[in-house]
Amino acid sequence: MMNIVWAVMIILSVIYSLASGNGTAASGAVFKGCENSIKLLLTLTGSMAVWSGIMNIADKSGVSEAVRVFFSPVLKLLFPKYRSDKKVMSYVSTNITANLIGIGNAATPAGLKAISAMYDGSRKADSSMSVFIVMNTASIQIIPTTIAAMRAAHGSKAPMEITVCIWISSFTALIVGVAAVKLTEMFRNAGKKEC
Repeated sequence: MMNIVWAVMIILSVIYSLASGNGTAASGAVFKGCENSIKLLLTLTGSMAVWSGIMNIADKSGVSEAVRVFFSPVLKLLFPKYRSDKKVMSYVSTNITANLIGIGNAATPAGLKAISAMYDGSRKADSSMSVFIVMNTASIQIIPTTIAAMRAAHGSKAPMEITVCIWISSFTALIVGVAAVKLTEMFRNAGKKEC
């Protein structure tokens, strides 16, 4: 569906630029956009490589395990079904750690492994899976690496100045998201009891 939306937007843009006499400007913008995309890609690739390497070192040196132990009281509250499943908790804590340092793309493999380990074959996501998806999506970022790299690539003189705003917005999104999942679960369980 999104492919159709994008195709329609591109076709309409080209038609409009030609009809309004801005075909040359539009083609110049396309090439400039391609150039900017490649520059951004290279900047983000370097940043991702550095932080992914740090995550790999953290896994091999035992830091990830220490993080899992550190987060374990909170994770046991949020994921009571998996409190004794070391494998799931390890994937979840690795995902959280990567998100904390702002490398969401490096967090994705651990997130996929966590969801795969939680999946029980049913067609519906259980409460733990929903909480994890919310935590992964609205993750708290102590160091907003990816956003800072994007800001630096676009010429920001202080790419990390948005850090406090990101702390506030990501923490708020996390609290609201987890609360919404827990409230939905509470109402669903109350509805089942009435039936």
